[in-house]
Amino acid sequence: MGGAIRRPAWFNPRPEEGGGRGWGVVRCVATDEALDSCTRRDRALAVLDAAEPDLRRTARRFSLCADDAEDAFQRAVEILLTKAPDRPPTALVAWMQVVTRREALAVRRARERLLVARRDDAHDLFGSLLCERPGPMEHAERRDRVAAAARALAVLKPDERLAIVLQAHGYSYAEICELCDWTYTKVNRCLAEGRARLRPPAEFGPGS
Repeated sequence: MGGAIRRPAWFNPRPEEGGGRGWGVVRCVATDEALDSCTRRDRALAVLDAAEPDLRRTARRFSLCADDAEDAFQRAVEILLTKAPDRPPTALVAWMQVVTRREALAVRRARERLLVARRDDAHDLFGSLLCERPGPMEHAERRDRVAAAARALAVLKPDERLAIVLQAHGYSYAEICELCDWTYTKVNRCLAEGRARLRPPAEFGPGS
């Protein structure tokens, strides 16, 4: 037992009459399950005929972009075709607005999570590209410090300069005595007088 089931005229006008989409005739086997499926599909198509522009605007209003809005609308249509409640067309349109808004928000949340993840990945990438070697400013500062140290050392006597350089390299008083064949007193005098020459003028008191 089977036959052609035509959609009701209130949502399926013929194209020549200037309305709707002219969905035509749906042919299915008239079992209980098939009839229920056809009825659900009929209601879904009626809702889309009556309210598709409004539903698309709802999807776009709650979406970040047009692609997400289309995705949300298609998900809502799938729910309409498979899970629509048995309600009058007007109530079904209101139900579909809620479903469309919910799907648009779900797509939006997924998109926002993806954007945050990409932003964090970009930050990690930029962090990995940072170079730890000194830049132009650091090189310039280093050259200035070296030049200042050279000028300071130039005012020292040769023995004072040698004693200070050796101590700066980690040599002890005893090791400087042995290396230079100096007495402890000379090492102490060279270091003390050399440091005094290296001090800025502001460090000296009035009686200096």
